[in-house]
This record gives sequence, C-alpha cells and structure tokens, in this order.
Amino acid sequence: MSRAEPQCEPKCIVRQIFLSRPAPLLMKLFRYIVLIGLPLASASVGDRLPEFQLCFEDCDAVTCMSLTPSSKYAENSINAISKVLFWWDCQLDCNYKCQQHVTNIRQNAGLAAVQFYGKWPFRRVFGVTEFFSTIFSMANFYVNYANYPKIARHYKASQKANPEKATMLFQYVLLLLVSMIGWTCSTIFHIRDFPMTETLDYVGASAISVANFNAVFVRYFGLFKSEKRRVRILFQTILALILTGHFAKLYSDWDYTYNMRFNVFFGVSAVVLWIFHSVKVNQIYREKLHIYSNSIYLLPHETRILAKLNHIGLSRSKYIPLLPVALNLFLLSAVVLEMIDFEPLFMLIDAHSLWHLCTIFPPIIWYDWNVWDIELAEKAA
Repeated sequence: MSRAEPQCEPKCIVRQIFLSRPAPLLMKLFRYIVLIGLPLASASVGDRLPEFQLCFEDCDAVTCMSLTPSSKYAENSINAISKVLFWWDCQLDCNYKCQQHVTNIRQNAGLAAVQFYGKWPFRRVFGVTEFFSTIFSMANFYVNYANYPKIARHYKASQKANPEKATMLFQYVLLLLVSMIGWTCSTIFHIRDFPMTETLDYVGASAISVANFNAVFVRYFGLFKSEKRRVRILFQTILALILTGHFAKLYSDWDYTYNMRFNVFFGVSAVVLWIFHSVKVNQIYREKLHIYSNSIYLLPHETRILAKLNHIGLSRSKYIPLLPVALNLFLLSAVVLEMIDFEPLFMLIDAHSLWHLCTIFPPIIWYDWNVWDIELAEKAA
C-alpha cells in the first residue's frame, strides 16, 4: 500500500508554516500541500514517543529557526543538491533525522522499530525516500518501455493488412502507455512521499488495472473483430466512465479500503480471464500441434519466447500456450507481499518494494506471448 509522507502533529505543522523564516514560493506551496494532506496521515507509535517529539522540537529550534537563506543547505554539496532537488526543507529534514535517531536508539537497545505517521522510517539514499521501491518502479517502467516499440511496430504494420489484428494490438499499445504513466507516478511517489504524489500513485495503479482488464476482455470475448465493433465501443465507454467515476469518488471522499477493493476487483477479474484464455489457446494449439509447432509464421515468435524461457530451464514449445497461467499465478502469489508488513531490512527493503520487484518479470515475456497469440488466432481462424 502507499504511505503518506511523515509529518508532525497538526499543531506542530501550523507552527512550522507560520513561524518559520521566509522560504521560496514553491517550498511554501509544498508546505501547504502537506498541511492539506494531514487528514490522510494517521498517527503511529513512533510519532507519539516523547523522545521523538523532543528531538524534533530541539532540531527545529536549534537548526531551522537560526538558518539564513544562504546557509539553508550548507552541510555539503551532495546533501544540498539532493535536498533542494527532492524538497527536503529544514523541518522535514529534522523530522527524518529524528526518526532515524529514535530508530537507532531502539535497535541498539534490542527493541523493535516502530512506524512514524503510518509508515516505516526508511533510510534516505541520495534524498530518495524509499530507494528500492523507486529503483524497482523504474525497472517496471523500463520493461514496459522496452516492449512498446515492438508492439507499436506490429500495430502499424497490420493497420491496413489486417484491421482486426490492429485493433487487438492497439489494446496492448494502450496498456503499455498507461503502464508507463502509472510506473512513472509510482517512481515519483517513492522518490518523495507527498499527498499529491501519493494521489498520482493511486490513480496510476487503478488505470493500469483497468487497462489490463480491458485488454484481456477484448481478447477473450473477441471484441476486436469488426462485427463486434459496436459492442467494443459500448464496453470501453462504460469502462472509461467507471474509471472516471472512481477518480471522482476518490477526489471527493478519499477511501483507502474502497480504492483497494476497486483495484482487487479489476486485477483478479483480469487474472481469471487471462487464465481462461490461456487454457482455450492451449486447446486450440494442441488440436493441430503438428501444424502450429512448425508454422513459419509462429516460429519467429516462438523462438523469441523459448530463448527467454531457456533461462529458467523451459525450452519446449508445448509450454508456450500456458504461459499466462504461470505468469498470473506468480503475480497472485506475489500479491501476498502487499498484505503483509514487516520491519524493512536495513531500513531499505520492505514488502511493498519486493512486490514491485516481482512485477518486473512478467512483462519481459508477456508481450512476446501476446504477439504469438494474435498470430495463432489469425492462422486458426
């Protein structure tokens, strides 16, 4: 789950905003955004600890109140650049340092780490709030970005030759574009955790879930065919209205539980349809195995898939039709990471970052399979 930016209590933040020395306009704007986002953050054990509150008050009084604009980021050039780049003003920096200080004391005393403002006290790396979640989000963006030229090329090549095939490929082009936007939002959120970036992260995740559901629904029920054009338009209009309504509801009444249920519904529905579709494709493939396994049209795509499967010890074409079953079951099992929570390893790696690690792998082979699947459908028609 996403986590809100750690803040001090409302009373403390009001004092920071109105009593701190003058700051650049954009920095003030971010402070007001933080203030507006306070209702989203829930207090935890850590931020209620007297030692944390005293640490923050001392740091604020000794460090922040005495700073001049020219000495604001005077620790060293690297820290200065990272803090300015990622919006670590003095108060937020004090908040972070006191979280780390209290956490170190507790760990040295043999006590468990505690959460602050509803999240773990991650160790900052180059100014990045959650370093490994950021790296893994960037990797997710990259695997989708790397697949985009391939799918776009197939889409353009089939627009005139086979409009139905082009229609199906366009669903994957759309999914890739939405995925790249969604993982960009995730990366930004994990770099710096503000209410605004958290909102973008949730919006992006919901859009990816719906785009994936759209792609498999159109494929499974054959809505890419010309005779089903009106049904496809109606379905996608309804889906777009549902997603717009979802965003509107979150804007008017932010509800984490509702948002989670929305994403789980579309995510699980897509998984079920992909598995059903894979089983159906497997039946079609095995009915004429001697033809399809030697098809000159399927062979280049099978070769590409088998080259990737060979890295995990699977290099036989009979496994290809059932790939979506394996990939979706892998993702379903990985979802458990989103449901558990444990103290981050080295205060850097938590369950959420490991979930982002798991989602990197399926797209590496997923879109190769989609192209193979469409070629098979064309030859089986």
